[in-house]
Amino acid sequence: MPEAILLTLVLATSYLGFALLALSQDKNWELVTRQRHVPTGRALPLRLAGYGLLALALLLALARDGASFGSILWVVGLSIGALATVATLTWRRDWLKPLARIASAGRPRRQSA
Repeated sequence: MPEAILLTLVLATSYLGFALLALSQDKNWELVTRQRHVPTGRALPLRLAGYGLLALALLLALARDGASFGSILWVVGLSIGALATVATLTWRRDWLKPLARIASAGRPRRQSA
């Protein structure tokens, strides 16, 4: 796989990982969706998916550049992904609405008795 594509994937998975971790917190969920709390049973899957994407970013960085520079690339990718997530939450939080919709899709509906 070309190096440019792997670099793009490292950065994209870092950003998406941090975005999912941010959405797993009530305060950020409310900023994006205007709902007070993360839907019941969704915080843990969001966190696991976020951490999984950060781990995938590590694997992609190592595949691209090996252990010596790949680990440095991963840390830089984490920093860029975290900064981009903070910037999105600060100035363009609506951009995370589709991700929040996907995260809350398929949640069990409460049945009225």
